[in-house]
Amino acid sequence: MSIQKFIKASIEDEQQETAPPGPLAESFTDFDAEYHSMLCAGCSCLCDDISYFFKKGSVTRTLNLCEVGWKRLCAVSSEDREPPPSPHLLSDNVKQAAALLRAHPPVLVLGADSTDEAAIRTSFELADTFGGISLPWAFPGLRRFYERAKKFGWATGLLDEVRDRAESVIFWRADPLVTHHRHLSRYSLFARGRFTERGNLDRNLAAVASHKTVIEPLCQQFFELSIDQDPALIEALAHPQVGGGFDHRDLPALARALQGASYIALFVDPEKVTDETLDALFLWSAKLNTEGRKRMVILPLWDSGSNIEGFCRVSLELNASPWGGASVRTSAGAEPEKASWEDQAGSVGSVLLISTGTDPSPGCILPTCLAEKPLVVIDPSKRSATLDGQVVIPAALPGLESDGVFFRADGLPFDVSKLEPLDNNGFPTVAEVLADLIAEAR
Repeated sequence: MSIQKFIKASIEDEQQETAPPGPLAESFTDFDAEYHSMLCAGCSCLCDDISYFFKKGSVTRTLNLCEVGWKRLCAVSSEDREPPPSPHLLSDNVKQAAALLRAHPPVLVLGADSTDEAAIRTSFELADTFGGISLPWAFPGLRRFYERAKKFGWATGLLDEVRDRAESVIFWRADPLVTHHRHLSRYSLFARGRFTERGNLDRNLAAVASHKTVIEPLCQQFFELSIDQDPALIEALAHPQVGGGFDHRDLPALARALQGASYIALFVDPEKVTDETLDALFLWSAKLNTEGRKRMVILPLWDSGSNIEGFCRVSLELNASPWGGASVRTSAGAEPEKASWEDQAGSVGSVLLISTGTDPSPGCILPTCLAEKPLVVIDPSKRSATLDGQVVIPAALPGLESDGVFFRADGLPFDVSKLEPLDNNGFPTVAEVLADLIAEAR
């Protein structure tokens, strides 16, 4: 399938799946209110070109909103969403939740990486209050990635720089068309940059995966390999004159593209690669950047919360580590920052889950070792397919019903404003709910 046909088919599918209610032929002059250049906090791309069109208090059309953002909007603007509880009932829920967490310490706080900066800070304060730990969904991969960045040297860059300069882009076991729908069009392939004026015609795109992926038809080179073959491929690309005995039909073409590129962008999902692969990628990048002839940046593409970078920055400031903070020890006596995810989960007595307001991705489902733990859920939408908690506290969805600071995938901060016309803004923010829980505990 040609690139043009692939893009057309993808757009048609997205329109069918995410098209808002109302006739498509409706004129843009028939709306009561319009909001343009809004930020979407649906993923860490933080697209800032979203338009919302309101009619009779409801969103009837959007522009540039992908399926992820549309699902978040539907979660808070549907007619069957339960109204905010009365202050008395909400206070009872908070008291019940605080009593449950107090009775089952230590507490594991999960999901703060999908909220704004204020809520992330309060989640660490709550974890400290209950003698617990606040972790992102992508804790194992996050820890492994930043350990390599510290060991081999930081190799990052702004997404705008990738858009402007990248001549070769590789997605290493990451598929943006699944997790970050507009990544290709805004930054990594089709976007026209300062030195890549023709977009994808000025770039070479390659991908490495264990199976056929959605992005495969767009790639000039595609490597369908088992995970244990990654180091051999990296060695062959880093030293093409030697080859290393690795054989693949697309290897010569990618090696030539990398050799002719002055700027290489590599996007990797750290949760889907081994420690050996991460070591090899960072060593390769360090070698190229040290030599000075080429620039290679390595950016993580997390299948996790939309403010995962904000979580890292707050955690680094408060805990001296970017992957979470704790005041507990695991059952084996190991320090939390050295323990595995299973050790972390097994050491807690209860869980506070902050829901994203939409159906969770496979990577955002509680592990089985937490299935029997007492559970409190802060849920922006009663329509979301989150796990049923023993106590459920409704809250406003960050970025749509409440203002907040989010950090883009490259660490750039943005102030995401709420949509004022939404008539269901009576919910407390996630930060307010967490602060109330802390006050009750004290």
